[in-house]
Amino acid sequence: MSVLAGISGSNPALGFWVFAACIAMPAVALVYVLVVDRNTLIGATERPDDSVESGWIDKAAAGSFMDLIMVLGVAATVLAFIPKDFSVDLKLILPAVIALGFASFGIRYLVLRRKG
Repeated sequence: MSVLAGISGSNPALGFWVFAACIAMPAVALVYVLVVDRNTLIGATERPDDSVESGWIDKAAAGSFMDLIMVLGVAATVLAFIPKDFSVDLKLILPAVIALGFASFGIRYLVLRRKG
């Protein structure tokens, strides 16, 4: 919006075109997802949610969610007994929780894929 208001610097037209180039691909992808019908695509599966891989993803996601709930519950219990002068940097904790979720999901998915 600052480009349209003329406050983007010495060349607002350049700012507009850079912004347009950055937003073009996500806009095209969104239109494709919203407009294109799966029945018009050659070779598309009729019910992708009924595939074996979809079952593996569902089971891995449910298992990793339970892993995260269990680990966060144990961490909350441990932190409840730590003295108040102990400080924890959330900038490190939150990415660690996300990495734990990714790792748990990935490992569970690979195990299910190997079994199936």
